[in-house]
Amino acid sequence: MSKVDVIAVGRTMEALLAQEGRSVVYVDRTAGETLTITPASAASPAGLLPAFLVAGEAVWREATGNGFALDIIRDPTALLGYRLNGIGAGTFTTVMLATMEAAAQVASPEAFLVNDLTAVWSAASERVESMAVPARKSAGAAP
Repeated sequence: MSKVDVIAVGRTMEALLAQEGRSVVYVDRTAGETLTITPASAASPAGLLPAFLVAGEAVWREATGNGFALDIIRDPTALLGYRLNGIGAGTFTTVMLATMEAAAQVASPEAFLVNDLTAVWSAASERVESMAVPARKSAGAAP
């Protein structure tokens, strides 16, 4: 069972994307097409919501060290091939705030470029990993 209501997160994300008035854009590099996605499809658990939440989770993990325990499964009928089944940790507020921050990081005045969510995730993950590397002892230091 999901700790945070996936439907409530999706509905809120849809309302926020619609209110922003910016397009939600996905560049399909394989097909060479730029697709404009409706806020409803972008916020669907079988749409782009998993991508938004993974980026939001990376933002939250960097800030707090905690994730959202996202339950994402492969689904060939989903827009990107993955479906969000549940959110097992965090609160509605933390999930939404972190996801809104991730969305803000990929926003231009005209659009949210979904492809850039990968860069948000990568950058946050790299920063977390660099903080986890133990400091090396300097040569000649006394134990």
